[in-house]
Amino acid sequence: MATTQKVSPIQVLDALAARPGVTAAELAEALDMGQSTAAKHLAALETQGAVHREPGGRQAGRRLADRWSTTAAAVEDPPAEPGGVPGDTGDVPAEGTACSADRLGRGALGALVREYLAARPGEGLGPTQVGKGLGRSQGAVSNALVRLEAAGEVRLESASPRRYRIVADR
Repeated sequence: MATTQKVSPIQVLDALAARPGVTAAELAEALDMGQSTAAKHLAALETQGAVHREPGGRQAGRRLADRWSTTAAAVEDPPAEPGGVPGDTGDVPAEGTACSADRLGRGALGALVREYLAARPGEGLGPTQVGKGLGRSQGAVSNALVRLEAAGEVRLESASPRRYRIVADR
């Protein structure tokens, strides 16, 4: 059964080094965490070049699980924790700061959306355009735009299709 304890990328790499060629499910079992959490750790480490994915392929029409191993680069130079600090420091990130490579801290998406619109003052942009430009979810961007509109930082130019523009006199 999975617990709520935090597992660091270093712990994931150590487990992979001890058992190369494991699936995300096997890694989750070994580290006592959820399979989706293990998969997220592996995906983040893959983008850093610390782990290698061997596609599982197909057998009798069924998809087989991918197998994961550490790379030589991970053994020589383990990746830093989010924020560039090796290991878990236990510090709580300040409001508006990133919590990990992909997850933003409280209020950070609103700041990114505001900056994105401010860089394009003459354009009315929708949640889809802003989301694609920031590499973020359209729904999350849409929610951030609604909050920014309520705060008076952006103006809804068109309701259908929804288009927002930064308020110039703020």
